[in-house]
Amino acid sequence: MTIQPIGTASVALYITPADLKEHGLTPAGLTLERALELTHSAFEEAGIALDGSIEIEAYPEACGVLVFARIKEPERLWFSFDGLEPLLDGSRTLAGPRPDAALLWWDGRYWLSLPGDAEQAANHFSEFGRSETRRPHLEASLAEHGAAILAGDALNVLLHHFAGAPPENIS
Repeated sequence: MTIQPIGTASVALYITPADLKEHGLTPAGLTLERALELTHSAFEEAGIALDGSIEIEAYPEACGVLVFARIKEPERLWFSFDGLEPLLDGSRTLAGPRPDAALLWWDGRYWLSLPGDAEQAANHFSEFGRSETRRPHLEASLAEHGAAILAGDALNVLLHHFAGAPPENIS
């Protein structure tokens, strides 16, 4: 395989017929799943971190397969918390308001959702809760099994209601 990084989140990947044969494949028999597996390997070989889902375009020909792949930024960033206290602690020290935050309950944990471009807030909350963004099928699980607590402006609402409450009354 020939790997050519294109920026920090994309690669062009050329898979020769010999590479395909090594994996028991042909250009015509290459499935999307197998192309995705080979692309994951290519990202690792190129030293590009996989911090989101991958979008690929594959062009199979008799002379090999050309794959363009890029990391797609997540639409939402997810954090889970054992109780409200660590979530409130993180919210109290956040630099600015996050009216786009949502809060859910699922599997004995509180789940905070932030927009995908909220990296600074995400870095902040990673000190108080557990980052769950890379968990497969998370949004589908939360949609099916989770209970929405606050669909929007969750952090401001929590702070408004629990700002003066002692920790033992908020978990």
